[in-house]
Formats: sequence, structure tokens, C-alpha cells
Amino acid sequence: MRLAELGERGFVEAVLKRLRESGVEAGDDAAFIDVAGVKLAFACDMLVWSTDVPPGVEYRDVGWRAAVACISDLAAKGAKPIALLASLGLPGSVMVDEALELVEGVRAASVEYGAAFRGGDTNEAREVVIDVAGLGLLKHPPIKRSGARPGDYVAVTGPFGSTGAALYMALRDLKPSDEELRSRLWEALRRPRARLKEGLALASSRSASASIDSSDGLALSLHQLAEASGVGIRVDYVPVSEEARAFAEEFGLNSLDLALYGGEEYELVVAIPPGKWGDAVAAVEEAGGALLKIGVVTRGKGVRLCLKERSGELPRRGWEHLKPRR
Repeated sequence: MRLAELGERGFVEAVLKRLRESGVEAGDDAAFIDVAGVKLAFACDMLVWSTDVPPGVEYRDVGWRAAVACISDLAAKGAKPIALLASLGLPGSVMVDEALELVEGVRAASVEYGAAFRGGDTNEAREVVIDVAGLGLLKHPPIKRSGARPGDYVAVTGPFGSTGAALYMALRDLKPSDEELRSRLWEALRRPRARLKEGLALASSRSASASIDSSDGLALSLHQLAEASGVGIRVDYVPVSEEARAFAEEFGLNSLDLALYGGEEYELVVAIPPGKWGDAVAAVEEAGGALLKIGVVTRGKGVRLCLKERSGELPRRGWEHLKPRR
């Protein structure tokens, strides 16, 4: 069987099976280890130019996005990023200034989120590849994907759809009539934000039972959280960004689909026991963020939409490498 037949998620499951058979805990946004009583979290994220970089995105933005993707994984576990490394695969045709801009993007994100950028590795490649690895400090127990229980509320840290709309705009070279809308969408695509303060607040308040980063899309992230916890999820509300609604209206698209399947939003999707909901909201608001309740954890399996405009099983769809594009 070729990887194109198995797909990225199938391959990841095969790797996880081997790790678990050897006694390794695996399958979360980050890996965890204790070193002399200090709890650490590790994460890494790779971007490949041909599959991950939309037209018009500059080298500095690519470096930023790679770093934020890694930091977001740490944020989902409640880990404070303390150091980043970047491995670069570069064609000889890339200009020196462009390669340095790639590094500058990683450095800028490191400064923004309080981590030290400590270098990395370089190699020659047929196209630009950047992999950012992050080390995070856990002052509290990590918020794993596997802790959700029936009755827990499901919440997110912000609305969805802007990045999905921006990707649609970039890939099809669309130009919204509202220049301010185009600017906001483009900013969401080129400079995503990790919800680090929110993740740290939830960890310190110990109010979340489970958490996952939503970079693969809201729909897929809900499925991944449900599967890891062995539960089902009922979705009563999907917060769609104003930008996604405006873009969808102008170009005849479905804004709900943009929110569910867009990907690369970097919001956190969390489960909160009802008795800790007040603590969670207060902690996140004190950190400058917000929690939006979107549903509830149920018994059983799968994710079900219960919206006025759409109901039924939510398809397990999201971005997946290695599968043939249609």
C-alpha cells in the first residue's frame, strides 16, 4: 500500500500503534516528559511550500506561521513555550534575503510569545521546508485530549471561518469589493495568533478536562477530541466570524462550511465540567480572552450538529496530507 492510499491520518495511526505497543504515551498535541521533577512538553510542526503556503504569502509570514503552529500545540496543553528550534530545507535558488526573512519570522513569533529562538539546522531541498520544534514548561498537569466526560461543556476561544475564507480568496485570486474585509482576511492568513494566554489560564485554574488545537479545522478537531476521550459531542452553536459571513455572502459560499472545515485557525477547543465553567470563564477573561460555549459532551461516539440551519452527523473532514487532491 502506498502512502497516498493510506493518507496522513492512517499513517499517523500506524506510527502511534507502534509507539503505544512499546509503552509510549502518544497521540496528543504534544509529548510530555519529566526531567528531574520538571515537567516538559515537546511539539513540532512542519510547513512545505507546495502544500502549505498559499499564493502571496511572504517568507517572513511562513516563518511566523510555522512557529505559531508549534506554539499553539503547546498552548493547547497549558505549556509555556521556553525555546524554539527551526530546521530549514532550502533550494539553492532561494535568495539569501528570503531565507533570512524565513528565519526572522520564527524569531519574531518567539519574541511575541516569550520563547527563546536558539537556532536549528539547515539542509538542501527541492523546495522550501521549515520545521519548528518547541519546548514548553508545564507548571500544572497538561490538559490532554483524553479527559472529556459526558456532561462537560464544549467551548472554543474564538470564532471560526476567517482563515478558511482567506485561503479560498488566495487560492482562487478573488478580490472582495470591501478592501478592509480583504485586509482583515489576509491578516488572518499571514499572521495567525496562538491562544497561549488562554491555554495557560485554563491550565492554572485546572478548569478544563480536555483541550486540542484546532489547526486541522473545527470539525476534525471535534472528532479528534471525541475519539481521544471515548465520547460523543453534540454541537449546538458554531461561532462564525463576521469576515467569513461577509465573504461568503459576496461570493455565494456557505459560511458554516468555512467555519467547520477551513483549518489553521489556532483556536483552542476545550471541554469544561459544568461545575468549573465559571472558573474557566473567569480565568480566560482575566487573561484577556473569551470562551464561547458551542455544545456538550455526550455518551457514545461521533460528533452531531444540532443547529437550526443544519443537523445530523458532522462529517469527519479536515486537511489531510498524502491523499490525492480532488
